[in-house]
Formats: sequence, structure tokens, C-alpha cells
Amino acid sequence: MENIVKLFYDWEIQLLVLLSFSIQTFLFFTGGLRRCNTNMLLRLFIWIAYLGADMLAVYALGYLARHEDAHPMSFFWAPFLLIHLGGQDTITAFAMEDNKLWLRHLLNLMVQTVLAIYVFWKSMGRHDMQLLLSGIFVFVAGIIKYGERIWALRCGSFESLEDLSEDQYGYSLQQVIDEDTGYSNTVLLGLSSMQDAHEFFVAHAEYFFGSGYFRMPHVKQGFNRALKLMEIELGVMYNDIYTKAFVLRTRSGIILRYISQMCTIVAFVVFLEGNRGSYGSIDVAITYVLFIGGLLLEVCAVTCLMASPWTWAWLKVRKCDMLARLSWFLFSSPLIGWPEERSLWSNALGQYNFSGWLEGIDQPRFCNQQLMSIVKGAAKFFGVGTKKIFWMSKMLETEYIKADTQTMECLFEGVSRFAVKHLHDPGEWSNIGPILKHALYLYGNDFGRTIVLMHLTTELQLKKHHCSDMEAKTEDTIVLVEVCRKLSRYMMYLLVTHPSLLPLNKSAPYTLDNFYNQILHHALSMINFTQVDPHPGKETLEEIKEAWIRLIIYAAAKSRPEMHAAQLAKGGELLTFVWLQLGHYGFGPMDARIQLTSKRSNSSIFYTLLLPPDGFV
Repeated sequence: MENIVKLFYDWEIQLLVLLSFSIQTFLFFTGGLRRCNTNMLLRLFIWIAYLGADMLAVYALGYLARHEDAHPMSFFWAPFLLIHLGGQDTITAFAMEDNKLWLRHLLNLMVQTVLAIYVFWKSMGRHDMQLLLSGIFVFVAGIIKYGERIWALRCGSFESLEDLSEDQYGYSLQQVIDEDTGYSNTVLLGLSSMQDAHEFFVAHAEYFFGSGYFRMPHVKQGFNRALKLMEIELGVMYNDIYTKAFVLRTRSGIILRYISQMCTIVAFVVFLEGNRGSYGSIDVAITYVLFIGGLLLEVCAVTCLMASPWTWAWLKVRKCDMLARLSWFLFSSPLIGWPEERSLWSNALGQYNFSGWLEGIDQPRFCNQQLMSIVKGAAKFFGVGTKKIFWMSKMLETEYIKADTQTMECLFEGVSRFAVKHLHDPGEWSNIGPILKHALYLYGNDFGRTIVLMHLTTELQLKKHHCSDMEAKTEDTIVLVEVCRKLSRYMMYLLVTHPSLLPLNKSAPYTLDNFYNQILHHALSMINFTQVDPHPGKETLEEIKEAWIRLIIYAAAKSRPEMHAAQLAKGGELLTFVWLQLGHYGFGPMDARIQLTSKRSNSSIFYTLLLPPDGFV
């Protein structure tokens, strides 16, 4: 055992440097996967690597300052650790909160730079001059790389986003946009509307006026094209907040990147010409790995930069046709680009069946649900309370399904109807009206309880429909049933796992905990009392679907932009698309102008669930 420990201490700095480079390589190739993935295990690995990369590089620099004499070649690795602290283009921030820490990183840059200079100063006169010169060039590259990261973090913070001028997104794209409906023109339309999207995220009130028309230029009323436009907007916004994309879109950023790359290349050439014979072969090999590996990562970074939609648009506007074709080829490639057929978000719809949890009859279909069934059985055997294990249900019984076209399109059309009609007049709810009236009368100020009650109502009605032989099961009806079920369980999923996205009066745990004691008995008796259609037909299902669309619109209109920005790094949410579509129609952070319901209509306020006044007694 002592021999193993001694061996580790002998090779500690070499292992630390190689591990630091390996983590940077991992972050480069996985950092961008979060935008299109909801896998918690992947997020955990990226989070560990993101936090560990900085700690490892800082520790290694401190180690070099203390043990430089024991490893003659190790002084040369100090500037490489500065490069590693600069991070990768594909991930500068793991979460929105990281962008707020840019001042801390600026202080860390100064401290680590002084430490690296100290290591270099101790090595003066004991090493080949060419090797020292090579190290100085790497040192310059390291400072620039770390500076890029700090700049990107600062630009990604909401405070900085609010201060950005319009010309930051103001590439003159109108001259190359035509009436073509191809993907290239869709990308140009998405980029040209980024100024509006930016204003939505920073919540500039003057951009939200309830205009009632879709403000994306030249957009025809088509679901597929509008969805792709919003995907492009959210994809670009993700890059600006969580990567170095915004920095590399500026002239200063491009110049600094060119200087750092040239410094690295010159340093490598000088290193090759220097005297390396007096150093250990393994140390020299590690230095080769750092140089060659770093240059390969730079090549990959340049390729990703060429595959950027902004790069392609910039080249197209300036009529650099050959480079524009190369950029479009990379941009539309399935390996590194944004091809038309690929979704630019996770395309996942979270689902949670609270009704199945209460009744304990939801058939387990996945391993985690089967595990939850075992947990429930064990808890019942040992007398553990139901509420004690509810938190496990949130983790194990939440599932993700594909956000199918029917569900997305019905929401898109629902938002369009709401925006155009403004819904100042009461709606017709001939079938589920009694439930809505009672729910809004009793829980009108408690959105969480309204969601729970509507979820129970939906599950009950869908169960009745499943057992009913009164109507032939047509394909349209089957699709309608699935849409109602998915929207209902999606809102319960948001309430259980992402309550910060919803306008809740009370916390989600409070709402659900009190449901057992106060709401359940009253809610079930109310559902039975209010004479909902015992054999629900297509009309009832249409009303349920419309009610959920209205509730989702209300939730999106009341949600905060920073919450949607945070979700971009977690695969995205369907609610974010509804929120962005509302923004393009002119509805934004105007809490006083969008309400759930009211006893009397006000022409200056838009209601999502306005019922006839006789429902409020």
C-alpha cells in the first residue's frame, strides 16, 4: 500500500495535468448536449466535470508553486492550466447563477495569473530560453482564454442582457430574406427576430402590448414553420447565455481568439525547436499531448464557429458565397449542426399522474415505476405514511414522453385563437362548465389547487370515456383523448417538479400535502355533485382540451423570463414555447392585463377562463 501511495505522489502533478485536459475534452463534447437532453445522469456528469475542472486546475497551479523544483518540466504546464481555467466554447455556465459570478472569476484570473507568473519567475535561468519563450506564448493564450470566459459570463447575466443595444442582434438580414419557404430562409427569419426574443427574455415592457398578430416578419400562419422559428430563437438564446457564442460574434472576440490561436501555434513551433533532451521523456510526451490535444480542440472550436447560424448569415450578407456554402454545409450537417429534421430542444413532455398516485392503480410501465410500486408496498407493510414517500414518487414516477405534433399544434392554435380574439367574452362550456365554475369560485386565487382539481376531473372523464360504448372510437377521438391526458399530466408534472414556472399562491408541497386533508374529499364530492356528462363524448373532450390550453396560456403569461432561461439548459419546456409565442403576439410580463377569470369582464384585461357571471354566486 505504501508503494502505491509513493507512486501516486511521484506522478501526482502529471496525473493532475492529464486529468485536467481530459475533463476539458469531456466538457467540450458534452457541454452542448444539455440543450437537447433531459437525462439526469448526463447532467450530473457534466455538473461534476464543470465544478471539478476549476478546482482541479487551481489545485494543480498551487501544487506547481510548491513543488516546482521536484519536476523540472512542470513549470511549463502552468500556462496550460490557465487555458483550462478558460473553459470550452460549448459551456461557460452550467446554470444561470454561474453568470452572476463573473466578478469572482475575474478575481480568480488575477490570482491565478500571479501564481503562474510566480512559478515562471522561479524557473528563470534554469531552463532553455526557447522553452521559456514558448511558455510565454502559452501564457498569453491562457490569459486570453480565461478572459473570454469571464466576458461570456458577464454577457450571459441578465443584468448585461438588459444593457445590450439593439445592434448586438442587428445584422442587416432583410436584404437576403425572400418569400422562399425553405429551411435557409426560415433560419434567416429566426435570426432577424432575435431582437424581439432578446427583449422578451429581459422583459422590456414596451415590447408587450397585446397586439394580436404574430410579430415574426413574413411568417404565414403555419405551425411547422413557426415552431422551427421559435426553436432557432431559443437555440440562439441558449448559446448566448451558456456558451461563448455571443463573445465570438463580436469583432473583439474574433480578434482575441485569432491572437490566442496564433500564440498557441507559435509556442508549439518554438517548443519543437527547443532543447528537450534534459527533461524526462514522459514529461515531454505529456507536453505534446497538451499541445496537440489543445490544437485539435481549437480546430473543433473553429469548425463549430463556422457551423454557427450567425456565421453563415454574416457570410451570406457579405456575399462570401464559397465560405457561406461551407458554413451552411456544416450548419445543416447532422453531426455538429442544426439540420432541419432535428429538434433543437429535448422534445420531451414531462408527465405525472397524481390521480394514479392517489388511487394506487396506475400500471407500472417502466423500471422506476416498478421500483415505486415496491416502495409503496414496503411503506404500507411498515406503516409509513403516504405523504412521507410522496417525494420519492416525484422522482420515480415522473416520466418523459415525446412531444408529439398533435399536442404541440393544438397548443399553437389555442394561443393563436386567444391572441386574436382576446377572449373578453365568456366562453361556452356546456359540458364541464359546472366543474369550472365551482373550481374557479372556490380556488380562483389558488392556481395550484385549480390544476389538481382539473387533473382529477380529466382523469375521471377519460376513464368514463374509456368505459363508454356510446360512441365509436374514431381516430380523431383517440387523438383527442391522448392530447387531454398529456396536457393534464404535463401541468401536474410542472406543479410537482417545476413549481417555479407556475404562478402559485402557495408552495407546491403545501398544495399537495393539504390536498390529502382538505381538498380530496371535497373535490371528489364536488365532481360527483356537478353532473358532468356520465358518458363524455367528443364535445366534452374538446372542452377539456380547451380548458387545459387556457390554463397553460395563463401559466405561461404569468411566468418569469429567468425561469425559462434556466430551463433552456435542462432540455427546454413546452411551456417556454407557449410563453415565447405569447411574446410574439404581444403578450408578456403584464400581470394586470392577463387574468385567469373574473366575476365581471373588463375590456382592458384578457381572461383565459372567463365564464358566464351566473357561475359566481
